[in-house]
Amino acid sequence: MRRSPRHPRSRRLTPALALMTTLCGAPALAQYRPPPMSESQRLVRDGEAAQVSASAATASGNKKEAEEKHRKALALFEQALTVEPGSVAAAAGLATSANALNDWQRTVDRVQPVLTANPAELSLAYPVSVAYFKLRRFQEAVPLMEQVAAADKAEHLIVHYYLASYYLYVQQGDAAAARLKRYLALRPQAVAGNDYQIHELLGRAHVLRRDAAAARASFQQAQAGKPESPSVQLGLAQVLELEGKLVEARTLLEGVTTRFPQAGEAREKLARLYLGAGEVAKADVQADALVKLGSSAAAHLLLGDVRFAQKNATAAEAEYRKVLQLQPGLVLGQMAVGKALQAQGRHEEAIQFLESAVRSGANSLELYANLGSVNRRAGRFQRAVEVHRRVVEMAPRQALGYVLLGADHFATGQWDQAIEDYANALQVEPEHAGAKQWLARALAHRARDRAGTGRLEDSVRDLRRAYDLDRGAPMARRLGAALLETRAYADARKVLEQGVSLPGATWRDGLLLGYARLATNDAQAALDAFTRAGAQTEEPDEKAETSVGAALAEVELGKVDAAVQRLTEVGPSRAASQVAGANLPRVLVRRALARLEAGDAESADRDLDLVDKLGTGNRKDLVKLAQFVRGLARAEAGRHAEANTAITKALTPAQAWAWPNTRGLATAFLLYKKGQVPAARKQLTAAAKKPMPGQPKWLTAMTGALHRREASQAYGAGNMKVAEKAFKAALADSPNDALVQHNLACVDWRKGRATEALETWRKLESAVPVAALNLGIDAQERRKDAGEAVAAWRRYLASGSGPRMAQVREWKDRLQSLHGLADSASGAPADATVEETP
Repeated sequence: MRRSPRHPRSRRLTPALALMTTLCGAPALAQYRPPPMSESQRLVRDGEAAQVSASAATASGNKKEAEEKHRKALALFEQALTVEPGSVAAAAGLATSANALNDWQRTVDRVQPVLTANPAELSLAYPVSVAYFKLRRFQEAVPLMEQVAAADKAEHLIVHYYLASYYLYVQQGDAAAARLKRYLALRPQAVAGNDYQIHELLGRAHVLRRDAAAARASFQQAQAGKPESPSVQLGLAQVLELEGKLVEARTLLEGVTTRFPQAGEAREKLARLYLGAGEVAKADVQADALVKLGSSAAAHLLLGDVRFAQKNATAAEAEYRKVLQLQPGLVLGQMAVGKALQAQGRHEEAIQFLESAVRSGANSLELYANLGSVNRRAGRFQRAVEVHRRVVEMAPRQALGYVLLGADHFATGQWDQAIEDYANALQVEPEHAGAKQWLARALAHRARDRAGTGRLEDSVRDLRRAYDLDRGAPMARRLGAALLETRAYADARKVLEQGVSLPGATWRDGLLLGYARLATNDAQAALDAFTRAGAQTEEPDEKAETSVGAALAEVELGKVDAAVQRLTEVGPSRAASQVAGANLPRVLVRRALARLEAGDAESADRDLDLVDKLGTGNRKDLVKLAQFVRGLARAEAGRHAEANTAITKALTPAQAWAWPNTRGLATAFLLYKKGQVPAARKQLTAAAKKPMPGQPKWLTAMTGALHRREASQAYGAGNMKVAEKAFKAALADSPNDALVQHNLACVDWRKGRATEALETWRKLESAVPVAALNLGIDAQERRKDAGEAVAAWRRYLASGSGPRMAQVREWKDRLQSLHGLADSASGAPADATVEETP
C-alpha cells in the first residue's frame, strides 16, 4: 500500500474541521416531556374520559351505565372546579354532565360565576342557557341563547329550537319563524325525518303572524310527514279560522275529535269555536268530554268559561278554583276567579283574591293588569292607577301598562292624562290598535269639553288628530260637525264626503254633508245628499230632519214653493221643527221677493202676512228685510206713499244685508213705478256709480225698464220721435226682446212705415199674440181687407190670452155682420196696439 505523503498543514486542519462539523451539524435529539399536569387539569382529563364512556353507554342503550359515568364525571369536574374555581374547562365539563343528569340548578349555581368572568365563552353560555331554559327562567335564558345562536354552529342546533319554542310561548311569531327556518338550514340530514315537527311549529308561528298562506303551506308539509296527526289538523283549523272560515274550521275539528277521541287540544279548540259562535250547549259537551279525558287545568278552565257563558258565575268560580288546585299560581286561573267574583258582584273579594295572589309572589304582567282593572271597575281608581304603574315598571317597552293607565284616567274623565298615556303606548308600540282607538276617543271627549267652553279651534285640532287615528264614519261625523260650527265649510265638506263612504255611515252623515255642500254654494249636490240621507232611514223624526235640509237646498235652487211646503209640513221631529221654525220666515220672505219679480204683488203680500203671523223671534235683521220687501210689494200695487214709508223704516238704520246703494236703488224703483222716468233715471245713475257684486245685471234690467216705460208714455202721448228713440235704446240693451221689437214696429206703423211694421209683426206673431191683433187692424183700416182682418183676429182670439179678448171678439163679429156673416156692425180702432211691457 502506498503511503500518503505527509503534509504538516493537513494535520493541523483536521481538528478544525472536526470542530466545525460539530458546530454546524444537526443538534443531538432529546425526548419532549410536557410540563406536569395540575391537579385541576388531571381531574378534568379524567372527567372527560368518564364523559366519553357515558356517551358510549348512551349509544349502546345502557342508560344506567351512562348515568353512573356522568355522575363520576360530575364529581371529578366538581373537584376540579373546587381546586381551580376559574377553570373554563372544568366548568364546561360540569355543565355538560349536570345537564345530562337534568341537574339544571347545579349548572346555574356552579357555572354562572365562571360565565360571568368569561361572557364570550360559548362552551359555557350554551349549557347555562339550556339550564336556565329548563328552569323556566326565560328572562335569563333567552339573551344567552341568542348569543349562542348568533354563532350559527351546528353543535348548538337545539338552541334554535328552544328559542322558537319560547317565542311561540310569548306569541312572537316573526322571531319564532326565523329560528325555525334557521334550524331547518343547520340540522344534519340524519334527523331530517323529524322535520314534520318543525314544520308544524313553523305553521303555528305563521298563524301568530296572521300569514294564512304561509301557515297552510307549513302545516301541509307537516301533514306530508305525518298524515294522521291531530295537532297538524288543529293547525289547519287555525288557518281556516284565520281566513274567516269558521264553519269549515268547526267541521274539520269535529272530524278530528271523532277520529281521535283522545285529542284533548282539538276538543278544547272546538269548544272555544263553539263559544265564539254562541253555541254554548255544544261547547258544554266538548268541555265535559275534555274533563273526562283528564282532570287538567286547561279542561277545568274551559269548563269554567262554558259555565260563565251560561251566566252561572258561581259554577264558573268552582271550576276556576279547581284550575288553581291543579296548577297553583296559574295566572289565567287567578284572573278567571277574579272575573267570576266580579260577575257575582263580589268586587271586594275579587280585589282581595288578586291582591293575595300578588302578595304570594306572583309577578305576572297579566295578573297585575287584571288587578288594576278590577279596582277600576270597583271605583277604586287611585289603586288602579298604582297597580297599572307597576305594570309599566315591569314592562316599560310594552304598550300594555300605558293603555291600562289610559283606561283608568278615561274612566274618571281626566282626558289630558288619558291622552298622554295612550300617546306613550304608541311611542313604544306605534301600531297598537287599542291605543290608537282609545286615544282617538279620548281626544274626541276632550274636544267636546273644549267646544263646550268656547275653545272651538282647540276642539277642531283634537278632532283632526282623532280622525287621523280612527278613520271611521263616527269620527268623520264629529270632525265634520265641528268644522261646520267653526264655519270651515270647505274642510267640513271634504271630511264628510269621505265619511259617507266609510263603513258604518248613517243618515246623519248624509245630513251633515248636505249642510256642508249647502254652505259651499252647491245647492244641487246638497239636495242630492239630503235625499239620500232620507232614503237611509225609516224613522219619521229622522226623515223630517232630512226633509228640512232638502227644503233649504230647494230655496237656493229657486224651488221656493216646494221648500215652503216642506217647512210647513215638518212632522213629529222636535229638532226638525226648530230648524223649520227658524228658517220658514226667511224662506217666505225669499218667496215674496220671487213673487214680486214675477209681478204677483198680492201673493207676495200673503207671504209677508204669514211671516208676521209666525214671528221672527229676535232676528231684527229679518224683521227689517220683511219690511223692505213689503215696501216693494206696496210699490207694485201702486201704493207709493206706503211703499216709501216702509222702505225708509227698513233701511233705517243701515242693515247688514243691504248694500250702501240699496236706498238709492229702491228710490229709483219707486219713482219708476210712479212713472217719474227722468227722476228715476237720475237716481239709478247715481246709485250705479259704485255697483256692488251681482248688481250690474239688475242695473241693466232696470235701465231697460226705464227705456220701455219712457217709450210707452211717449207713444201714448203721440210723441213718436221720443218713443222710437226710447224703444231703440231698450232694444240695444236686449236685442232679442220680442215685445220691444213688436212695439217699435207699432211706432213704424204710426210713422207710415207699414211695410216694415207688417214684416216684423208677422215674424213675431207666434211669440207675441198681440201682433195678430195689429195685423187685423192694418188689414181693416189701411188695406180694407175684411177677410184678412177677421182671420188675424181669429188667430189672436185662439191664443187665449190678452186684456182685449172681449173687444176683439166684438170687432170680429161686427166685421162678419157687415159682410152678411152675422148681425150688427161697428167700427174698429184706427191705431196699432202697443203690448204693455214691464
